Amino acid sequence: MTSEIQSVPPQAPAVVEETKGPFQRIIGALFAPDQTFRDIARRPDIIVPLVLILAISTLTSFLVAPRLQFDSVREQITRSNPHMAAEDVDRAMRFTSAISKVSTYAAPFLTLALFAIVAGVLLIAFRLFGGEGNFKQALSVVLYAWLPRVIYGIILTIVVLAKGSVDVGAIPMVVRSNLSFLVDLKAQPVLFSLLSSLDVFTIWTIVLLIIGFAFVSGMTRARSAAIIVTLWAFALIIKLGIAALGASRMKAAS
Repeated sequence: MTSEIQSVPPQAPAVVEETKGPFQRIIGALFAPDQTFRDIARRPDIIVPLVLILAISTLTSFLVAPRLQFDSVREQITRSNPHMAAEDVDRAMRFTSAISKVSTYAAPFLTLALFAIVAGVLLIAFRLFGGEGNFKQALSVVLYAWLPRVIYGIILTIVVLAKGSVDVGAIPMVVRSNLSFLVDLKAQPVLFSLLSSLDVFTIWTIVLLIIGFAFVSGMTRARSAAIIVTLWAFALIIKLGIAALGASRMKAAS
């Protein structure tokens, strides 16, 4: 009696995806976001992108802040309060300048707080709609998705250094990455605020957030887009409302 020995084919080894390093992720988030954010959602990291962003934002703040002019702010104060005495206007301008300097030195802490708030709000929104994910994943996605804004800050700094100075009201028009330069800030402040918000680098960041949170939450990209764009639109409405309120005050004062 013979026994047949059945040969069992060996099982193929499990494919282990290689985790990208932080600097590979920095390049990948900008130019290969699908693969990169899938990897970030699987193994999030925070330290390297956070340190890089804080270092660059701090450097750009220190370079740009001394070159800011506040002529538009003085004009706005004067138009809103036509009966204000000259010494009171000067006092308000000194206060504005002091706030600008404090903001410069506090830039790292303000930036860190901004990232934590954005990551927390987005995570809560996705979890409310049945998504998955934890805070570390959300914060990691926000940091890598913020890289287009870092590029914007670098370009802005280079242009300001080349110009020598820039009025604070003209900052949205410096890089020309939006259409705000087509309208007059004084005559159409609401439209100016809208166009300055529809910035190439802002849209780039929103797209990366959509991709990243789709992987983190386990949702479709369409649902991720719906959540993120809705939150962005809500923030934009608040911004436009503030611009409209300021315009109405100046109109009433004139």
